[in-house]
Amino acid sequence: PQNLARAAAVPRAVKRDAGAQDGIEEELLLALIVKEKYDKEQDCKSELDKYCEKFKNVKINVEDIHGKLKDLCGSGNQDKCKNLKTNIENKRDKLKKDLGTLSNPTNDDCTEKGRQCLFLEGADPAQLKEGCNKLRNKCYQNKRDEVAIEVLLRALNDGSLKKPEPPKTDKCKKRLPEVCQELSDKSNELAIRCLKTEETCTSLVNTAGERCKTLKGAIDNALKTLTNETCLPLLEQCFFYGPNCEESKEKPDCEQLAEKCSEKKVVFTPPEPPFIPTNPAITLAQKIGLNMLYEKAAQDGVYIGKFSTQNVFNLLMLLSQSGTGSTIEDKCKDALTKHCKDLKEHPILGSLCEKNQDKASKNGEQECQKIYQKFEQEIKQFLSPTINDKLGVHDASTSVIPWHGLPKFLTEEACAEVEFYCFYYEPHDKTLETLCKNVGTACYKRGLGAVAYEKLQDQLRGRMHDANHDDSWPDKLLVNLVDECKKLGVNQGTGNDELLSLCFQPADARGPILGDLGSKTVTLNKHLDEKRDFPGEEDCEDMERRCKALGMDFDRLQEPCYSLKHHCSRLKQARELEGLLLLAKTNGSLKDEESCQEKALEHCRRKERTGRHTLPFACVDPNVTCKLMTESVRSKCYFLGENIENRKIVEEIKQKKDIDEQEPLCDFWEPYCDAYMPHSDALSNGGNGKCAELKKACEGYRNQRKLEDRFTVLLAGTLGNVTKCNYTYLSFCIKLNNTGHGLTGLCNNSSKIPDLCTKFMDRVQKKCVGLSGKLNKEEKELKKEIEEYNKFKKEAEGAIEKAKLVLALASTVGTSNSIQNVSTNPSTPNVNNTQGTNTNASNSNGSSGANSTQRFMKRSGLQVEVTAQDVFAFEKASDVFTLYDELKTKCEALSVDCLFRVECGGCMAICEAIDKACHGLKPLSVKKQEIKVITNVTTTTTTTTTTKTETKTTEAATCSSACTASATCTSIRTTDTHQRLPRR
Repeated sequence: PQNLARAAAVPRAVKRDAGAQDGIEEELLLALIVKEKYDKEQDCKSELDKYCEKFKNVKINVEDIHGKLKDLCGSGNQDKCKNLKTNIENKRDKLKKDLGTLSNPTNDDCTEKGRQCLFLEGADPAQLKEGCNKLRNKCYQNKRDEVAIEVLLRALNDGSLKKPEPPKTDKCKKRLPEVCQELSDKSNELAIRCLKTEETCTSLVNTAGERCKTLKGAIDNALKTLTNETCLPLLEQCFFYGPNCEESKEKPDCEQLAEKCSEKKVVFTPPEPPFIPTNPAITLAQKIGLNMLYEKAAQDGVYIGKFSTQNVFNLLMLLSQSGTGSTIEDKCKDALTKHCKDLKEHPILGSLCEKNQDKASKNGEQECQKIYQKFEQEIKQFLSPTINDKLGVHDASTSVIPWHGLPKFLTEEACAEVEFYCFYYEPHDKTLETLCKNVGTACYKRGLGAVAYEKLQDQLRGRMHDANHDDSWPDKLLVNLVDECKKLGVNQGTGNDELLSLCFQPADARGPILGDLGSKTVTLNKHLDEKRDFPGEEDCEDMERRCKALGMDFDRLQEPCYSLKHHCSRLKQARELEGLLLLAKTNGSLKDEESCQEKALEHCRRKERTGRHTLPFACVDPNVTCKLMTESVRSKCYFLGENIENRKIVEEIKQKKDIDEQEPLCDFWEPYCDAYMPHSDALSNGGNGKCAELKKACEGYRNQRKLEDRFTVLLAGTLGNVTKCNYTYLSFCIKLNNTGHGLTGLCNNSSKIPDLCTKFMDRVQKKCVGLSGKLNKEEKELKKEIEEYNKFKKEAEGAIEKAKLVLALASTVGTSNSIQNVSTNPSTPNVNNTQGTNTNASNSNGSSGANSTQRFMKRSGLQVEVTAQDVFAFEKASDVFTLYDELKTKCEALSVDCLFRVECGGCMAICEAIDKACHGLKPLSVKKQEIKVITNVTTTTTTTTTTKTETKTTEAATCSSACTASATCTSIRTTDTHQRLPRR
């Protein structure tokens, strides 16, 4: 189904509709081209000739730039400048008059008047720059304010903004300070609203009511002819605005909308990410989709950045703007008196207010005096020079700079800084007024330019560099630029003002486009130098995207971007290896780097020998990989404990006396604890850690669940029909009755059998969801892995045969070299005593009593030379056993999934295929072998006593021929042989 996780609900502040080509009048296009030369016919013609000259040597028809320029560069251009002066001045005067009456421009005003300013301001800056600057600043600030309001509406979508009768804002006043703890530093506009709780709540309650009315009308209309396109934005508005709408006939019918949209397979997914216990707690910013809102605003030319952290000085400077008085100190004290009733719990300003009175405390008055002194003595002097320097102009404080004269290459960081200075300090220093007017329009132009440059650069990737050192390359770029502008529909008036300006003057646009591209490359290089060796996951996503885009035109990025790709692959594979070690339940292997390296090397060597080296970047440097993995696991263990504690999961489980009610919580949280407890002392902590407490709380449920799961297996094949299940369940209970079997506890009350069947059936149905697709994928992988295993097994058998080895099973294993002397005496007669002759009499008396010593030789590979061929064969055999064990474990897991093939539709055939594949899985053949060792015997008589000792061994033996009692056999011990892996 379509989902709305990425859709934005912020009303677009500037609406750009694709108009017809006649929407832009010819004289406006000419005004943009000739600018101030419009008032003299000859100068006008000269400018048009210069414009046309730029296209003289390239195959460009200016009609492609705009249809009304069709005859501009031919003989017909002689009449273009006639009457142009009168037409432009008439439009200029009308625009100037309109701008003078616009005190609060609407979005339509911003679109229409802003577009006229784009074309006409350059023709007569002296007459229009003040009015156009004022318009753009207001439109820009309106957009920033709209985003701040939208953020707060979303954050308070819990009914806090409902409008009761008579109007009250108590709920809002309680909740706003809570959400502001996280949001107040996200923008300048949020900071000021969070300081003025009462004013902000009154405004938000009214705005929420208006949004509800608008939403109701939109839904009522949409339900008449509902489409997928209308579903998406309305569903999102229902999610964020609906909870604040009153329960009345005027309430939007969001339920019916959701039902109708669901029929069209259109659903809404909230912007917050899914909760994962090992991740940091989901923030309010994530819940409301703050980043998406800011990205959307950036597409309208509004970049909302953060420059400074909040402190007493900055907040008091901001709050003082609402105070009255002749100095900042007086304004500060007055503002505290006005707002202290809402600030007493403020984390920074709370101590500046009297606890029992709504006024500044002595500490507050002292701080007001300090900010006055600090601003006058420290801040004021550097503001103007700093802002001028950031803007890259000599003096932007003397007069308003026309749009076309504003700096072209401001950075986001520079804009965030100068906007901060103007927002916080300009109301206290009138000398900054003109300077800050230029700051607003410059940053607006930068934002629009960033969107325009990116759009055109995306279309021109790979064609913005001189690959062949061709002198005609600039002309080719010009042709491509005109062509791409035409494809984008810019020649019909679509796009933002900067995009229009670039596309209507393509010859002059090449420099700014390439300059911006170069600036992005410099920035990327800087970021690569800082982060490419140890990037985070977000760094990889961001910088790899930029490398791919910019690398198409800059060869010098190839080496650092390749390095980044290498380290990002290592990071990704480290995460995969981390998951494998967690699944393998390698106790404590991820607790510290030393343990990690041992297990990682073991895994990597085995995978390399078996030809399944799927994690080469993670295995090339285990030291770095283990550093990444142990840090990751340490972090996840910390957040797992934090989330259990903050969400009070253990307490919630204990409160649920019914074991069935514990099921969702225990089933969700216990697997995480099982995976991470072996790698974290804090989670167990001798039974006092958060996971240890959780497992103890779930112990009763888990024991009961194990019994129920065992019974569920018995009922497999009957859990698709409740009657059949009940009958089969009862049949088993009859058989188990009075047997003392562990499952009899589930048979004590026959009246509960229907409920238990229903419970088991529900569990199986949940398991069935997506099972068919999962099994199909697993079956294909299993077949491929078994084919690889059989190939590898064949190689191992060949190596064993070539080395003349035999794999044997035995009951005992020889230890280190030793010889054991055993004395036999009459009290312990030898049952194997036989008569014979002994030439080595050891008793001087010639006694006939046996006094013999038996020598038992224990085999050891230390006495034998082990060849490289032997080691190779043993390693091959060990790896085959390991592969077999892994595949056998996988088959066992799949057989559990296939237990319910009858209940889960579409699983029967695939499960039969899995059964067949697993049935064909065979281990290396191992022979049962008996090796006889005959001991030397010494007697004092002529009687020879022979003692035979039989030993079984699990070691393999190298033989000169078939291993029989008469063959010469040697035990071999090798290193790194088969070790059975823990079951996953």
